[in-house]
Amino acid sequence: MKTSLVFRTVTGLLAACMCLNMAVAQSEDFEKIVAAAKKEGLMRLYTGMVGSDATPAIAKAFQAKYGIRVEVLEVRASELRERVRTELVANRVLADAMWTSATQTRQFAAEDRTIQPFGALPNLKNISDEVRQQWQSTDMHLPIFTIRYAILINTALVKDPPKTYADLLDPKWKGKILADDFRAAGGGNTFFTVTYNKFGPDYLKRLEQNQITFTRDLRNGERRVARGEFSIFLPFTIFNLTASQGLPVAGVVLEEGMTYTPFSVSLVRGAPNPNAGKLFIDFTTSLEGQGIFAAYGLAPMAQGLGDKYPAILRPFADAKMLGARDGTQDDFMFKAAKDIFK
Repeated sequence: MKTSLVFRTVTGLLAACMCLNMAVAQSEDFEKIVAAAKKEGLMRLYTGMVGSDATPAIAKAFQAKYGIRVEVLEVRASELRERVRTELVANRVLADAMWTSATQTRQFAAEDRTIQPFGALPNLKNISDEVRQQWQSTDMHLPIFTIRYAILINTALVKDPPKTYADLLDPKWKGKILADDFRAAGGGNTFFTVTYNKFGPDYLKRLEQNQITFTRDLRNGERRVARGEFSIFLPFTIFNLTASQGLPVAGVVLEEGMTYTPFSVSLVRGAPNPNAGKLFIDFTTSLEGQGIFAAYGLAPMAQGLGDKYPAILRPFADAKMLGARDGTQDDFMFKAAKDIFK
């Protein structure tokens, strides 16, 4: 009995020592990454999120914390994928880290092989196992925030806003709806995919009868609604409400809920500044970095940051979610969108 107790005590102490040694080793490894990153002195970010003030805010905070300069390239998702593949083939990789939709990031890993493992970093623990499992996260891609989509209306033109997705089919909106292009990667195709799955293809065929106008310039699309060229813009990235204050526009969440896109971070294969890239990834998963996303209207993956949201966006923080595209139907959905919206 006493021997068994002594054995368990010794075993416990050995396990504790091993955990402590591992933590010390990880801390030492991270310190080496920090030192090497500062020596590199530069971190280039490619992002498929265009127009968010969160991007320069994160870059500025990272630079202030570590003294490492950040350069950012913002392009649409389809252009980002092609650029990264082209740079890798040409052996002229410029980017160190990327963030784009979780779906596209998985494509980078499985199909393009344009990203590489970033390894164990101290702040990755802030992203829950539930989130990791939901979006099939690995040590090559990790969700860090979510873009949520509502619809934008011109309040001077729309006195009785749509309340449901079915309301968008009303003939009174014919020629009055501007949309992010359903036929290309981005929020528009997320809207198309989710509504196709939830309401069926006939819903989208009826929506097409309202003569939807497409755009690839999201911020200008929002301004066109504010100017009264169109009554409705969809899907509307809800964080842009912060930049629309004072304009005759409002965000509306339809009863069935918002579509959304989780964004993941990754380390580019062949990155010229890999340590700076790893350090940047760690920063985006820190509570400081996650708090910056929340402050600019992006839903962080870390918990307990609701008080960081701007006041204008807090009513949307707990809104119902309708769905997201998971990438398994992309080829089918892009073709379906082109067939219906010719």
